[in-house]
Amino acid sequence: MIFPFFFKKEEKPQFTNELMLSIDIGTEVLKTLLFRCSEMGVHVLKSSRIFQQRHAMRSGVIQSLETVVENCELAFNEVTEGLEEQDRPKKVVMGIAGELIHGVSIVVNYDREDRAEKQVDRKEQQNIINQVKDNILTNGKEELSSKYAIPVDDIEILHITVTGVEIGGMPVDSLIGFTGKNVRLNFYASFAPKTYVDMLRQVASKLNLELMGIVSQPFAMSRAFVGSSDKTFSGIFIDIGGGTTDIALIKNGNIIDTQIFAFGGRTLTKRIAKEMNLDYRHAESRKIKYSNSELDINISKEIRRYLSRDLAVWVEGVKNALSIMEDVDQYPSFIYLCGGGSLLPDLRKVLIEYPWTNKLKFMRFPKVLLITPDKLDLIIDKHQVLSDPMDITPAGLARFAWDKIKYPDRHFSD
Repeated sequence: MIFPFFFKKEEKPQFTNELMLSIDIGTEVLKTLLFRCSEMGVHVLKSSRIFQQRHAMRSGVIQSLETVVENCELAFNEVTEGLEEQDRPKKVVMGIAGELIHGVSIVVNYDREDRAEKQVDRKEQQNIINQVKDNILTNGKEELSSKYAIPVDDIEILHITVTGVEIGGMPVDSLIGFTGKNVRLNFYASFAPKTYVDMLRQVASKLNLELMGIVSQPFAMSRAFVGSSDKTFSGIFIDIGGGTTDIALIKNGNIIDTQIFAFGGRTLTKRIAKEMNLDYRHAESRKIKYSNSELDINISKEIRRYLSRDLAVWVEGVKNALSIMEDVDQYPSFIYLCGGGSLLPDLRKVLIEYPWTNKLKFMRFPKVLLITPDKLDLIIDKHQVLSDPMDITPAGLARFAWDKIKYPDRHFSD
């Protein structure tokens, strides 16, 4: 939930009939969504999936800018076919992944000891938000610089979101009119190396599109889920793409942390290719057929055996990513899966069978659920464009665009 009390008096949202794009440049598949926004939410109109060449991406990071631009142009032409030039989208929101994308939950405690009996006014709120900005801009960058040995000047803030606030120990939706001594603010900030960000800016520029935002993909995925910002909601979100696994942990409506590690569906396809003496594309096709239960039972048994060791490594990667998340005293009991890799039945099985309660602070074994597009908040899909868990991230990016239009003064970056 984004809270209005931090910001200047809000202008009326500028919703128009203009078309926009969200682009999820995945390692394996480039996913594009054509949509428009209204007060009601995001209206999904058309989508495109372009399978990327193997040299285009590596672990969520662009390796061949020229190839990715060509694929984006193909996707753009596909979703805008039949539109007049003046009606084509002019704005885009893009997702970003990769192991060097860093998200941090920042808690700022503000002491009102001298004003505890007075009601909070708008001027005081502005002082609070300025304090938070300074904290994030300085400490967040320095933390990432130290962790990954990247110079501070080479780090860029992608986006910052308010995820919770308390005054006097009580959660509230607005500080105005409240009295109390202690104010606690929860923010979530995403950072990335400037090199990553600059490549995405180049893609948008070559498409002649205005870039509305570059969004951490685990953030977009988790925030789009219906009810995820409610104070009673807690859950672990896992997006399994072609090159990376993106994880977000939400507790009591706040994003606590996100982690990304370089293991995705491409690793499993390579295993099938090697063990079954297939080229990569045929191995990918066989993996998809296996996921859809379209193979002979004996071939399926072979694939299951070949993948078992890699999936054991993958689930350990998930455990390790969760274990390094900060400020987690107990893990939520629900795991939500999305992304193309989530359709592999063995992946869900290995999560269910993993001894979570022996490894991490789970009160009970978590329930593993697959996210479907109908579980997204403010996503209106009358034409049933969104069909499977692979569509969750581009839809989440579109939801971010809606938030920026609805609340133009509630997002800030570097």
